[in-house]
Parts: sequence; C-alpha cells; structure tokens
Amino acid sequence: MERRTTWERIRGIDPPIADGLLAAGVLAITLVGSFLARQPPDRGDLDVAGVMLIVAACVPLAARRRAPIAVVAAVAVAAVAYAGLVGAADLFLPVVVASYTAAAYEPRERVVRIAGPIALVAGLAMQVAGAQDPNWLELASSLTFVVGIPMALGRGSFNRRRRLRADRAQAAHEAVTKERARIARELHDVVAHAMSVMVVQAGAARTVLGSDPEQAQLALRRVEETGRSGLAEMRRLIGLLKADESAEDTFAPQPGLGQLDQLLDTVRSAGLSVEAITEGTPVQLPPGVDLTAYRVAQEGLTNVLKHAGPAHARVVVRYVDDALDLEVADDGRGPSHGPDAALGHGLIGMRERVALFDGSLEAGERVGGGFELRVRIPLGTAEPS
Repeated sequence: MERRTTWERIRGIDPPIADGLLAAGVLAITLVGSFLARQPPDRGDLDVAGVMLIVAACVPLAARRRAPIAVVAAVAVAAVAYAGLVGAADLFLPVVVASYTAAAYEPRERVVRIAGPIALVAGLAMQVAGAQDPNWLELASSLTFVVGIPMALGRGSFNRRRRLRADRAQAAHEAVTKERARIARELHDVVAHAMSVMVVQAGAARTVLGSDPEQAQLALRRVEETGRSGLAEMRRLIGLLKADESAEDTFAPQPGLGQLDQLLDTVRSAGLSVEAITEGTPVQLPPGVDLTAYRVAQEGLTNVLKHAGPAHARVVVRYVDDALDLEVADDGRGPSHGPDAALGHGLIGMRERVALFDGSLEAGERVGGGFELRVRIPLGTAEPS
C-alpha cells in the first residue's frame, strides 16, 4: 500500500489546527529570540509587559485565515507597543506571517488600503526602535524584507488559488455537461427501446384481435405498461441539455443491475477481488433508476481499480423502504491527495445522475482505510418483481 509523504500529511491537517500550531511555533521562536537578545550589556531584561506583548502579537495568528485584516491589525498594535516599550524589533516574525496572510487571503483593494499601511507602520516602528542610527536605506531594506516580500509572496499564493478555483470550476462544469449529455443519450435509448416494444406489441395485438381476443388484450396491456414507463423516463429528459454529437442511434436496452454479475466478472478479470451482496426484497426498478444504479456501481469499481491499489472491494445492493441503497467500498489506500484530487469528475457525474432521480450520494474515506461510496435513490411506486 502506498504511503503518504510527510508533506501530504502536513497539508492534510485541518486549517484551524495548522494555524494554531503555527502561532505556537512563532511564539516559541519569538520568545527565545527576545531572551537571547537580552545578552548584550546595553539591553535590559525583558519584563512581564514585554512578554505579554509578545504573546499578544503571536496568539492572534491562530485565526489568521479566518480574519486576516483583524489579525494584521492586532499584530501591528502589539509590535508598535513593544517597540515603544522595549525599544527592540523582536516581533518581526509575527509581522511577516500576518503580512503574508493578509495578502494571501484578502482582495487586492483591502490589502492596498488597509493591510499594507498597517503592516508598514508596524515595520517602520520596529526598525526605528531597534536601529542605533537608522537611515533611509536601512529602513527601506527592513520594510522590504518584513512587509514587501511577504506580501508579494502572499499575492502570488492568492492568484494561484484563484486560478486553481477557476480551473476546477471549469472542469466541473465540463464534467456536468458531458455527463448530462450522456444521461440524455442513455435515457433516449431507454425510451426508444420502450417505443420499439410498444410498436411490436401493438402489431401483435392487431394481428390476433379477431382470432384471439385474450392474447390481444394481453398485448395491449403490455403496450400500456411500456408506454407508462416510457413516459416517465421521457419526463426526465425535459430540461436536460443534450450535446449535438454524431453518435449512432441504438435501440438496444441499456444495462441495469441484472448485468451486475457480468460487470463483476469483468472487474475480477482485471485483478480486483470483489464480492456482491443483495439485501431486502428485489423490486422491478424503473429503467432510468436501473441504469443509474448500474452506472454508479461501474464507476465506483472503476475508481477502485484506478486508485485503491491492491484491495478488496464489496458492492451492496439494498432494497429498503421504497428506496434503493447502493454501496461500493474498498480497503485500499484511499483517495488521492495530489493536486488533481479535488476535481472528482467521476463523483460529479455520479452525483448528477443520482440527483436526476432525487437521490443522494455520499463519498469519503472509510474508518480503518479505504474509500466508500453510498447512494440512495427513491423508488416511489416500484412494484415487486
């Protein structure tokens, strides 16, 4: 099983926890640095007020991503007060972190109008208090390293995340559009198949109408049932955007849970150990629901093959309370944590399919390892098979 790298584990820490750890680290480094700076004979001991100001400058960093402007203001006030009280520039690290955070998480206008001037005042106060004979070159250099460079790096991070969000939104939109077109084609095939059956049965009824009225009635009843089912699926087509594609029309019925065994055999032949479990009393599923359940199982098992590594998978089909529950779970290495992991095109497509029938989809890591996909689709007036 593939192990996550140390950097991936660090990136996986919840932001509030990560910010709290960062604040604690900055506090420890600043305290140690300020006490070590007391060694020269011309600098006095750090009193309680100085320590409290250091704490006041570092603790707000725990909320840096939730309120960047408030944090940079709190850090700046503590830094200016510390510079005036102690006469030293010991709080440059909290100012650096706060400056970077404000630039990385706030719009440019708020950075230029609010965060930038506040950080510059704090940096200037620290430099004036800490330098023996400050000059403009020294002041400019200090402000560049304490405020300028951190804010430039922060804006780079802000722009990079904005581009990533835009790319993900575009990819998600394309995935939804593609999946809707695919759903429309497949539902069209379901309805076309129903119409074909109706034509055949109507022709059979006309043929035997005079010689065998009972057989004619049976054929007409099948026409009625097939027509109702086809109309139900046709209603679901309304509102879907169907792409203009030159795919050949097919009037063969689409797969359903009746073909689940063949799907499992195909997956097993690819090297995945998988078992299927059916719970509850099976019912006759509407064609669209049957197709959606099959596609979800197919996509879930495909994801296991692609991402889980050596694993064992299980597919559970459960009929309960006028609903169909479908679970696809594995004990593999879990979802990818790479930069493209959040796109989730397969999940987007499955969620789009399930939502078409007012269903719900949940997906996530399993306790103890692996990944689990859970789907529930209401069946309404489905009849027992």
